[in-house]
Amino acid sequence: MERQAPGEVRMSRAVGPAHANRGELGAAQLLRWIDAAACLAAEKHAGVSCVTASVDDIQFEETARVGQVITIKAKVTRAFSTSMEISIKVVVQDVFTGVEKLVSVAFSTFVAKPAGKEKIHLKPVTLLTEQDHVQHNLASERRKVRLQHEDTFKNLMKESSRFDGQ
Repeated sequence: MERQAPGEVRMSRAVGPAHANRGELGAAQLLRWIDAAACLAAEKHAGVSCVTASVDDIQFEETARVGQVITIKAKVTRAFSTSMEISIKVVVQDVFTGVEKLVSVAFSTFVAKPAGKEKIHLKPVTLLTEQDHVQHNLASERRKVRLQHEDTFKNLMKESSRFDGQ
């Protein structure tokens, strides 16, 4: 059995008719499952409730159909002061053939929610493999891009609101 990292969650779900549109898994349902798995990984690492702060650009490479199984692997790649990055990998498996296909890879950011007014300061991520070290180092670069994107978006919204009143 593969060793699981401390801030890692694996969640599998069978795609049923209630999850599907015309026999294919609906994107909204898959996004709910992705968010739930990522939140569990964040809470497992933080030891407190966490909330989604952002989800990076997410694209779906493969479609899941009724009767197939979706597996979501969510793993904390890096903890900053009060936020953490979660790596998400989604695969679909045909249970009759055993064939697995990659559905999506994404990153999300979660923030630890303290019970009181004090901020939670997160413990560092335990790095077990070389891949863990690589993802940990890349997380800082991805964070810089996110923060830059956030500033750009805020400036665009501020600029566009000037024209709403005219």
